[in-house]
Amino acid sequence: MNLQQQLARCQQHQQLLQLPHFNHETAWRLGEKIKCQAEQQGVALAIDITVNRQTLFSYAMLGTSAENHDWLRRKRNVVELLNTSSYAAGLMLQQRQTTLEARYGVSLRDYAALGGGFPLQVQQAGVIGSVNVSGAPHLDDHNLLLQVLADFIGLPLGSIEILAPLSE
Repeated sequence: MNLQQQLARCQQHQQLLQLPHFNHETAWRLGEKIKCQAEQQGVALAIDITVNRQTLFSYAMLGTSAENHDWLRRKRNVVELLNTSSYAAGLMLQQRQTTLEARYGVSLRDYAALGGGFPLQVQQAGVIGSVNVSGAPHLDDHNLLLQVLADFIGLPLGSIEILAPLSE
């Protein structure tokens, strides 16, 4: 899959992965589901779910560090800035042959356009926050979120195609 195809797929994912509603209890259940999926895959993640700049779920699995929480913050900042996944933001920047600093005037110390941040989008309401993970390679972080969100909202198995590394 090339860059343009992955960008299109990311847009499809964002349209499909909309929640019917979201509240504090939903954040807890989603966070637990991410943790369980990470355990099944044998990966240690830091997990953050934020709505309207309020953290509703935060968890650091054994094997993570403060560095993972810094990556969460930087990915969350990209999602909040662009209302798209941090992975899709990286693809868009690559396509335009630019950087976050050059295009938006933000510091790479505070923003990371790498996989692991995804917008929380509620049907009929739009983007209300983000779900973020850090601990695996960034494409794996992104794909784990896709899998969990699809299952969480009840999409049929296989309706979300996980992404492979870019090919030319």
